[in-house]
Amino acid sequence: MGKFSVLAIDLYHPRCWTSITEKYKVSIKLLSQNFMDNHLFSSKIIILGIDSRNLIKELKSNYNIKITGVNHLSKDSLIVDFMYPKHNSISNLLHETNCLIISHRITDGIEKWRIVTDSSLQIIDKLEKLSDLVSFKELELEKVAKSIEKLTDKNMRILRIAYEKGIFNYPRNSKLSEISKEIGIKPSTLLYHIRKSEKVLLEILLDEYYSLL
Repeated sequence: MGKFSVLAIDLYHPRCWTSITEKYKVSIKLLSQNFMDNHLFSSKIIILGIDSRNLIKELKSNYNIKITGVNHLSKDSLIVDFMYPKHNSISNLLHETNCLIISHRITDGIEKWRIVTDSSLQIIDKLEKLSDLVSFKELELEKVAKSIEKLTDKNMRILRIAYEKGIFNYPRNSKLSEISKEIGIKPSTLLYHIRKSEKVLLEILLDEYYSLL
């Protein structure tokens, strides 16, 4: 058994239903999957966006996909259950190679996978044969752990209060002096906590570690 790695993989799969999402203004997140059937696997996804219903209409006309349930959360958000063939699917490839799926999101026809595997090179080689790889990299868990450790409960509590008071709105709903007086700290101390929290959270976001949280 090799070393376990966390990989961030973005790919385009031209022979899959995911490729048609580039035509629609939607964002899709995988919720769960089941591989008990010999030829098919089931998936539960959430679809968000103004084109959610139009995407469902096209998916229903795709003979490869069998939709078994649609639940409407709101006008533009749906939870969808469906069955899909295992053959040539990215999901089944990752399942058969014992990868742990951290997250799977689809936007503009691009599948964004975050996985744990002990065979990075083997996985990448197989994905290159099955799809068009857009990008991949190994995520350094030590880095995100160190970033999170920089934040204290107090940092996050003050950031939440500032956010809820509209400090990040334009124009601002509240002034620093008003919030600092309310929670009993100096404006400079309030600004320090806000800036510290912003910096750490942006580091995580810009390095794409947010999908692990």
